[in-house]
Amino acid sequence: MRFVPIEGSRTRLAVVAAVAALTAGGCASGPDGSSDAGSPSPHTSATPSPGWSAVGGEPVTGPAPSPDAAEDGEARDRGVDPLPLPASCDATGIEAHMSEAVDRLERPEFTEVRTENRLECSWAGFDASNGSEVVMVTFTPGTSVVDYPGHVPVRARRDDSFFTTEALSAMGGLAKWDAGEMFTGVNLHLPGMLVSTTSNTERIETRALLDGATATAREILAEAPFQEGTSAAPASPAAGSALPEGDGGAPSR
Repeated sequence: MRFVPIEGSRTRLAVVAAVAALTAGGCASGPDGSSDAGSPSPHTSATPSPGWSAVGGEPVTGPAPSPDAAEDGEARDRGVDPLPLPASCDATGIEAHMSEAVDRLERPEFTEVRTENRLECSWAGFDASNGSEVVMVTFTPGTSVVDYPGHVPVRARRDDSFFTTEALSAMGGLAKWDAGEMFTGVNLHLPGMLVSTTSNTERIETRALLDGATATAREILAEAPFQEGTSAAPASPAAGSALPEGDGGAPSR
């Protein structure tokens, strides 16, 4: 990965604006990591054909919905603690896992922002034809809708922007397709951690974002204390084993 300065104030301002737009979108998100505006209602489809179907996703299924009070009680009883916030982007291994996406940017410049409750890793480039292009990955412990391994909340069954893959099911998590006018991404809802990915350029395939985030999440969860002796319940009939590293799939666009 080449990290080089972006020359020219006009170029830098354009890139900074793009990063700020993506960050603002994340800050305006609800607890599931996606923007509240334009979210599908619980009983309607986000699109005629869910975008996640192009990346090998499967619909979320699970036990028949229980009353909210009963589900809340189970979440309290079985819920895991938030995972520790990673010390740095380098500590997550995200650079290597997200290289397929980042390598498509023109002369990417890396930025890391760590606060008390979130870690942002972003790469920004500027191309004369495509303008400012950004890939951002955000780690936020304790904001996932998945309270314990294999948890399938009612909201995930009602909202068809949620989906799963074999790899995510093996980790006891779910994913949410997150698309807007300016960006597209995938949010991984894992026990104790939300990993959000975002990009504002069509040149970055969402499958690359999903694969990179999934591989990173696998490393993070491998160290989680609740993983020992835990068997995650699959969130779909076909789920249950992790995808091999580098597993291909249909492009997202």
